[in-house]
Amino acid sequence: MKLNSNITIFAGVNAPFAGRETVDMFGRKQRAGMAGGLPFQNNRPDPIEQKRALAKKQAYKMVSDTFASERRIDDEFKEREDAVSRYHDRMSEANKKIREIDEEKEKLRLEYGVEADSQEQKDLEILEKLRQGSFEMSDEESKRAFELLTEGKSGGYTEYQQRALRLDAFKEPHNKDIYEAKKGIIEENAAIRSMAQERLKHHPMLDATEDAQKILESAGKEIIGMLKDEAVDHIDEKFEEELEKAEEKKEEEKKEEEKLEAAKERREEMEALANPEKAEKEKDRSDSQTDPLSADPVTEAMLKMDKVRNDIKQEVSEMMSKMNLAAEDLKGIKVDELL
Repeated sequence: MKLNSNITIFAGVNAPFAGRETVDMFGRKQRAGMAGGLPFQNNRPDPIEQKRALAKKQAYKMVSDTFASERRIDDEFKEREDAVSRYHDRMSEANKKIREIDEEKEKLRLEYGVEADSQEQKDLEILEKLRQGSFEMSDEESKRAFELLTEGKSGGYTEYQQRALRLDAFKEPHNKDIYEAKKGIIEENAAIRSMAQERLKHHPMLDATEDAQKILESAGKEIIGMLKDEAVDHIDEKFEEELEKAEEKKEEEKKEEEKLEAAKERREEMEALANPEKAEKEKDRSDSQTDPLSADPVTEAMLKMDKVRNDIKQEVSEMMSKMNLAAEDLKGIKVDELL
């Protein structure tokens, strides 16, 4: 099984962006650090980026480990195929040696002038079968073999037959090589077939890719939840800040009102002493122009926080609507081709 090794995993922050300050969706500054390529918030690793990087690392390890395992199986296929090729070479070399011995035997037959269909040649061929342990003989050959064995004990073989048998004996190691090579070819081919059949039952690279995809998708959902929590925390923080500012403003305005009231009272006292009738008219006119619903800083702060809360909810909604694209960026893993 041949696998394309074009596998890409994006993790962390690219080197050119390390150390560069950015601003997150809540307006907070963060710096892309070099420690594991993770952005930092307030000199601490960003937990969202940590979650993203960890998911990518787990997905990469799952795919790369499976790929390495498949490569080992491919290597074993190659080793067994190479072994079969070496066995064939061994057989070819042994057969070549046997042909050379047969050529020497043929030269010897011609040297002694023995006809190919003569009884002497037929007896030699029976003797060679006996030496090789072959039992593929007819009844007539078997009977003749027994006679030849009896004659051989009394030295009844011809000189040609004796020399030819000595030459034929040189075939023995080559015949053994052929036997072992055939046996090896059968065993290796059986192992190759078994491995191929087992591989057809499973699809580890596809399974690993799907599992890695699930890891990334799960991490994406967790990150969405973390972003929601951050948004809620940010709203609470902003509310507390605005409420505190409103309380401070209210306190300051109260002090100013007290000062103004004291000054007004002193002025009215002085005017009353100087012109009582005019002072009474001014008091009546001032009372009639007073707005009973004066501005309340706390109320203003609450209204302002409603607007801030709505703005942040809108940002979170827009962010979540784009999470499909963010999830694709999170995944960052591509297996181009599986054969």
